[in-house]
Parts: sequence; C-alpha cells; structure tokens
Amino acid sequence: MSDSSKTNEFLRLLMTSQRRIYAFILTMVPNHGDAEDLFQETVLLMWSRFDSFTPGTSFTAWGCAIARYQILSVRKRHSTRGILFSQAAVELLQSESERFIEQTDVRMQALRHCLDKLGAKDYELIRLRYRDEVAIQSIAQQMGHSVQAIYKRLVRIHDALLRCVGKSLREEELA
Repeated sequence: MSDSSKTNEFLRLLMTSQRRIYAFILTMVPNHGDAEDLFQETVLLMWSRFDSFTPGTSFTAWGCAIARYQILSVRKRHSTRGILFSQAAVELLQSESERFIEQTDVRMQALRHCLDKLGAKDYELIRLRYRDEVAIQSIAQQMGHSVQAIYKRLVRIHDALLRCVGKSLREEELA
C-alpha cells in the first residue's frame, strides 16, 4: 500500500470511528481536557501502529484498545494525583464501553438501512437538517413550506425511522 493510500485509508477509518473512540475515552477519564489530550495521543499512536491493524476487523475496537493502554499508562504516570479509576473500575468500564460500541454499530447500520428506505424528499429533509445542519427556518423557505409543516414532517420521519430501526434490531436478534 502506498503512503498516500495508507494515509487515506487511515483517515477514512478514523473519521467513521473518532466520536466513538473519544466517547470511550470520556467514559474512562471524566475531565474533558484530559480526554482530549488522551484522544490526540491515541490517534498519534494509532497512526504509528496502523500497519498492525487487521483490515476487516473493527477499527473502533482497535482504537479503543489502544486508548485503554494509553489511559493505563497515564494512570501509572499520575498515580499520585489520584485522578482516575481503580484497575477493576477501568476494566468494568472498558467491557461496558465495548458492549455499548458494538450496540451502537448495530444501531447505526440499522439506521443507515432505514434511511435508504426513505423517499427522496424525506431523505433530503433529513440530510439538510442533520448532516448539513441547516436551520428549520431556512429549510422551510427553501422547500416552500411553513416552519410548522417542516417540524411535523420531521416528527413523522423520526417516528418512521424509530419503528424501522426497532424492527431491524428485532429481526437481527431473531437471525
């Protein structure tokens, strides 16, 4: 793999996983500033070890494992400050975080599937509101509808997506 394609692949994987890795760190380190520092250190370490990542496995889980070791390393360095949890608490939080991340991945996959089922106009409304973060008033003007009508349509779409995701998750459990 060329350096350029390696960099692109790493960045692509990181962009899809960074929020979950940061959330994992934040569950282990309650201070946002410390969590941000740990996240940056973790990303640098992930990049330096990217050759050891096995394609096809969970990049998020790999990143969380690296983050865990970073957190343990910081705990050892700062043990006199007493800022972090005991080893048993760290292990419990990690196992719960891993389960949460797996559940989140399954839910996100179900949501993507359900979004694909939306009609073009509904999908466009969701895209404008949540991906592009366009204000409701602007969407209403752009689509030629009242603000109230946009809110009502969003509620109907949310309800449909919630039902669809729930159904997908139930079907996955039965499979």
